[in-house]
Amino acid sequence: MRDDIIDTKKPSSGRMYDYYLGGSHNFQVDRDAADQVIKVLPFITKYCLLQRWALQDIAEEFAIRRGFDVIIDYASGLPTGDHIHTRVPEGTVVIYSDYDPTVVQYAQEILADTPNVYFFQNDLVRPVELLERPEVQKILAGRRKVALSVWGVSGFLRDNELSGAMQALYDWAAPGSVMAFNTQLMDINLKDPAIIALFAIYGAFGQDNNPRSTALFNKLTQPWKLDEKGWISLLDWHGFDQSILAQEDAAAFGPVGGGYGAYLTK
Repeated sequence: MRDDIIDTKKPSSGRMYDYYLGGSHNFQVDRDAADQVIKVLPFITKYCLLQRWALQDIAEEFAIRRGFDVIIDYASGLPTGDHIHTRVPEGTVVIYSDYDPTVVQYAQEILADTPNVYFFQNDLVRPVELLERPEVQKILAGRRKVALSVWGVSGFLRDNELSGAMQALYDWAAPGSVMAFNTQLMDINLKDPAIIALFAIYGAFGQDNNPRSTALFNKLTQPWKLDEKGWISLLDWHGFDQSILAQEDAAAFGPVGGGYGAYLTK
């Protein structure tokens, strides 16, 4: 790990996510901030597991059931805890990305000896910059009919940033491409004290939180089209046992367990 890119004074949402999942690729500043979140919202660790289980299912859906040989994942976080590349057939190309340079450096070290798996720095606000990198163009070899994943990040983007990213990816992708998309922070209880505290903790280190309605997500993800199953709650996605949720969890996250997922098509 290069010392010149480590910022141990500011928490990273990606490294906090790793901590929620029980990982070790995080710093004390990340653990301190994450522990504050866990104190006010104990369900956050279950929620992150739910997100990761969804990604594992998405990986198999893309590579095995739909036959894609290229998966491009935005805002990937650390590729630990059975991330996408661990659930696809040999030979499948997985391109991860994240805006945090420390996460990228860690990830590249983790994946150093993993064939066909790559990790680049990129901000989802400018998604085509990743796709236009010479290294990525060489990997893609002209392929634009790909599987895309924008999962667990939409709540951190402003409306114009999210709609711009969706339009840019739609314009770049070939017909037949598919995107897995997660409506993070949709329909949560904004008056719940735990949610107010959650937003304050993340906001303290400059992380935006942008909850939205279903109708607004439908608008912002255009011109991508929802597939026939529409939006599916993450609880229903995996048959998650809601009996393990505390009453406080349900009050904060609502009946959908913190968001929906869907496959969007071109």
